[in-house]
Amino acid sequence: MDTHIVESTLKLSLAEQITFPEVVMRLAQSGTERYLVDITGKRHIAWGVDGSSHVGAYDYEAGDIPLTFDAAAVKAAITDIQQGRIKYLTFMDRIIKAGCCHYWVFISGKQAIYFGRDGSQHIERFPIL
Repeated sequence: MDTHIVESTLKLSLAEQITFPEVVMRLAQSGTERYLVDITGKRHIAWGVDGSSHVGAYDYEAGDIPLTFDAAAVKAAITDIQQGRIKYLTFMDRIIKAGCCHYWVFISGKQAIYFGRDGSQHIERFPIL
């Protein structure tokens, strides 16, 4: 896994300069299998298909995350970003207000799982990119 590509890709995402499909393609090409965005801990962790791992800072100020998880609100934010109505930072604001404290993206499994503080979750499958 090329950790320089992982870092630059996630920074470009936070700067709203690339879309989620571009993130997935870049990370897949870098040898990344999956990654976790820990909103509360302000870090990301990526795992490579070669068994390697990488931890980096995730510069996003979340504020307080509600105790309750609203899966419908998470799904609505996903739909809006997929359809280009919002960008990544607005997406993050909305999923946090919906109670999301972290999410996993499984590149090879083509899905993202969004978690609430109590373990509640929403699974979003994405098409082959």
